[in-house]
Amino acid sequence: MREVKLATTLKRLVDEGDYRGNRKQVCTELGITTAALSQYINGQTTPGLDKLIALADLFKVSLDYLIFGEDAVAGPRGTLEYGPLVRYVEAGLSSMRADIASQSAFVAKIGTIMSDQIANAAQIAAKRSTTLYGMLDKEQALELERHSLVSTNVTLDMDDIVEVRSDVEEGVTGGDFLEVVAENLSKHRSYHFVLSPDMPDRELIVDQYRSLLLRKKLSPKDMERCRFSIASDTFYVGFNIFELDIEGFRQNSPILYQYVRSYIGTDNRIGYVESPSASLEASFLMDTDRRKMAARVLQRLLPEA
Repeated sequence: MREVKLATTLKRLVDEGDYRGNRKQVCTELGITTAALSQYINGQTTPGLDKLIALADLFKVSLDYLIFGEDAVAGPRGTLEYGPLVRYVEAGLSSMRADIASQSAFVAKIGTIMSDQIANAAQIAAKRSTTLYGMLDKEQALELERHSLVSTNVTLDMDDIVEVRSDVEEGVTGGDFLEVVAENLSKHRSYHFVLSPDMPDRELIVDQYRSLLLRKKLSPKDMERCRFSIASDTFYVGFNIFELDIEGFRQNSPILYQYVRSYIGTDNRIGYVESPSASLEASFLMDTDRRKMAARVLQRLLPEA
């Protein structure tokens, strides 16, 4: 198996190619944020197939060269030949078509229900059986966050801050989570970040986070609603507890609302445990008993609160 060299190759193409390190122009051409590009270059995330193809087109190389650092070049007529990687993906897509076809009856039923009432369709779709029931992916967690009135985030790190290093730009930038935090603070909502006492460079990270929030043109009053505390004891798994804007959540995100409604307490609070493994990009919703247990843990970590 060939070694994947996507991060190294992409950094070389960005810094030494036609764009000469102009990451903002590269991001504009691709329709992505500078944070996303930095994550690709640092090997923190891998772009999807559509972005891989867009990157190959932008730098006029093959997908094989982009991913493996070799076998690049255009065909005899000047068009890109993406090589065996795309043929492998095409084979995978072909095998998926049978699975998609087998779900057509279910989709048809959803379509019929939606013609009568969208809310009923969302409720039925949310109740379908799945091996991931009770878990949230990154996008679902962000969507849930958008409807939080009061957020308590007990975290081992602030991994939403991404370093940017190039010949023309250096510093830090925020990811999608920071964008949601800034939006909620501007709506007079509040955040309390409880940081691990074992977090390296936590004072620097807090200063960077505050600086990034200030770039969002938040007022001093907005910033006062964003607090940072240091836990009094070590903990090993992060968790988040929200007080939700239930009405806005139900109206604007009906499918996710139906999916998580059984985990929402009578006090409109919901919580989830962050993944204990960096390789698993999913969070785990808490039931009522575990949310109460998390509240007791929070009291232990912040005895003065």
